[in-house]
Amino acid sequence: MTTPRILIDYKPRIYTDLFKNIFHSVGRVEIVEALTQGCNSSDNGDGPDVIILSLDVHGQPESSLPLEQLQNARVIAFSPKGDYGLRRLPGESTWEEIRPFSLECLIHEVLNAY
Repeated sequence: MTTPRILIDYKPRIYTDLFKNIFHSVGRVEIVEALTQGCNSSDNGDGPDVIILSLDVHGQPESSLPLEQLQNARVIAFSPKGDYGLRRLPGESTWEEIRPFSLECLIHEVLNAY
């Protein structure tokens, strides 16, 4: 079984820290940091498998990550209320809606990503 590499870019930042702690306690995952500019995940194979994002006020994924990081990973974005989530698979351009979106759903999405 492959260990999924997770990048968490969730706002507010306290949620990022909370999700990191949850995934560390689950084990079987590796938390990665955002790549620095000029670094390409496809060059070294060390890019994230899953990216976790928040939704903006319009219900759209919000991220400051480089586009190439987002294209090569499963992207999960959801509201802090848990009423709405989106999933986009690697290489795809369309988002799948997930309602409701619970912590259990998030863990399932990450652990069963690959």
